[in-house]
Amino acid sequence: MRFLVKTEATMVPKVAFKTFAEELIVALHKLDLEIEPKAGGIVWKDKKEAGNVAAWQRGKRIAVLFRYPDWDQADTSISLTFQPTVRGTRIAMEFGGLETPFLRGVGDSLGWFADRVIAPVIDASTPARTGDWLTDRTARRPTGAAARRGYRNPTHHRPNFGAILERLALTPSDRLLEIGCGGGALLHEALKSGCTAAGIDHSLEMVRLAKSANAKAMKEGRVEIKESTAEVIPFSNSAFTCVAVTNVLGFLEDPTRVFREVYRVLAPGGRMAVFSTSKEARGTMAAPEPMASRMHFYEDLEIERMALKAGFSKAKVERPDLSRFVRGSGIRKDDQKTFSVPFGQLLIARKAAL
Repeated sequence: MRFLVKTEATMVPKVAFKTFAEELIVALHKLDLEIEPKAGGIVWKDKKEAGNVAAWQRGKRIAVLFRYPDWDQADTSISLTFQPTVRGTRIAMEFGGLETPFLRGVGDSLGWFADRVIAPVIDASTPARTGDWLTDRTARRPTGAAARRGYRNPTHHRPNFGAILERLALTPSDRLLEIGCGGGALLHEALKSGCTAAGIDHSLEMVRLAKSANAKAMKEGRVEIKESTAEVIPFSNSAFTCVAVTNVLGFLEDPTRVFREVYRVLAPGGRMAVFSTSKEARGTMAAPEPMASRMHFYEDLEIERMALKAGFSKAKVERPDLSRFVRGSGIRKDDQKTFSVPFGQLLIARKAAL
């Protein structure tokens, strides 16, 4: 069974190859597939060897072979070629294999093609799936070159950072945890206080970016950054004096559960600062579509109650004027006026001291 799929990119083959390869590696990682990007490299599935890279010619070709040792004549291959065109690059994918007795009939092979290739493409093209993908890619689990550029210097998030750091008032004796650390920009600012820190994010690309942005501090042992979800924080009880969370609350399915995890890793007397977006911001630059339809918005009192339910002894939501933190942020003048509107919710919660 063989089939051919083609697409085009408006960039030269070398750039198209580099961009596509980066996207492919991240996409496969989400499926628990790891690929060594070199000829002769191994392909791993669930930490077990599943195949090998037959070709990795930069700007030209990628070929991967998957093996099924317990099946008869069931090896499959994927070949990707990058061909220059007048407009840029044509990327062609050719699939071959699955020549088993069960799939030799024309109907069976076309059934596999329709079910496993064409139907997922159609599904991914619907407005709901496209909206989910865009939300993940730009905000919920940032991925790709544009996300890396944006989160390397998140200008429109810097006023939020300013409000959080002002309220936490970090000192060299503090140990900060940031949940959803993105590209590590807030951590970089926080470390100027002399504190030590850690960050977690469930986007592999953001973890890599945050490590790069804080390379000097990592080398000095002042910060550690891990890939993890907010629901299961990979640190011991009472490991931190403070926790920062920004632009994450609206994407959490169970905020109270996350707050309980924060409570666990906070030392007695520790404090938590959570910056979120109120429902008044829906449809604005702070919460545009399609993200807004996929976010949870809460009243100030709801957020306070979730923190108290999680165990915190004190919890108060403030509506800070972020215009004080706009100067020097790099935000365009036309956008600066929106930060004087109190759309942001800043929760400050404390764990009781012993």
